[in-house]
Amino acid sequence: MEDLRKLLAGYRGEKEMKYHLQFLPEKDCLIIHNLRLYDGKNHFQIDYLILTQRFALIVECKNYYGEVEIDSNFNQMIRTGDEKVEGFSNPISQAKRHQRQLLTYFKQHNLPPLPIEFIVIFSNPSTIIKGDPSIKDIVIHSHSFSEKWDKLVAKYRRASIVDIKLLRKAAKNLLKNNTPETVDLLKKYGVQPSDLITGVQCPSCEKFAMIRQKRKWFCPHCNTYDKDAHHQTVTDYLLLIKATITNKEFRKFANVSSRETAAKMLVRMNLPSKGENKGRKYHKP
Repeated sequence: MEDLRKLLAGYRGEKEMKYHLQFLPEKDCLIIHNLRLYDGKNHFQIDYLILTQRFALIVECKNYYGEVEIDSNFNQMIRTGDEKVEGFSNPISQAKRHQRQLLTYFKQHNLPPLPIEFIVIFSNPSTIIKGDPSIKDIVIHSHSFSEKWDKLVAKYRRASIVDIKLLRKAAKNLLKNNTPETVDLLKKYGVQPSDLITGVQCPSCEKFAMIRQKRKWFCPHCNTYDKDAHHQTVTDYLLLIKATITNKEFRKFANVSSRETAAKMLVRMNLPSKGENKGRKYHKP
């Protein structure tokens, strides 16, 4: 639940940031969200990368509440709230590191030599930000993003212009080499696959397990019929067990007896697949 709380906080922060990004001139900016790259030594993840013909901007989103203080002496961030004090890594140091790694990546892939700026944005307007006055142009609230953007545009008004075709080519390279992190959730939380409840869960009463009747799923608990209830079961498998599923694995996990019936259900989901017959594997969309 604590991990879920952090993930939801991050999601809300990025959603808030997305609102402010919509006001950027669309024809002048290429915006990439949740970019994870490899610089030859380590992977690094950027919340938002904005590419323009004159500069690039790394945006690190934070959604902490309460009071945060960037302590440059100890290179950490201290958050005070809910009657407790917590220490976190310095988001400015994190952004600087990502800046260096992205510069390295650009050189390795012969991408346009754009100057790369970075900012740290706190999306919660009620968050109180404290620290040395020197950080005021680097660490800002999301509602101040437009003013910061205007300053950057003015700063690079006379910078060299990168051809738009080269810029789009660079964006394609970044997206092609984007490697989203995969987490083995069962291993992370110490859950054995055998501990998972199998079968198709009822979308109405959420009880297990539905029964296959007349090409539909029937719930014996609440008498609900649903044609596509197995879609969530397949999604659960792909997220919890592994990123691919075979006909045999689907039958075992969804409690389906007929191979032909299982094949029809999987095909109708239009999942990307590789292989033929028994060797066919269906992948996450």
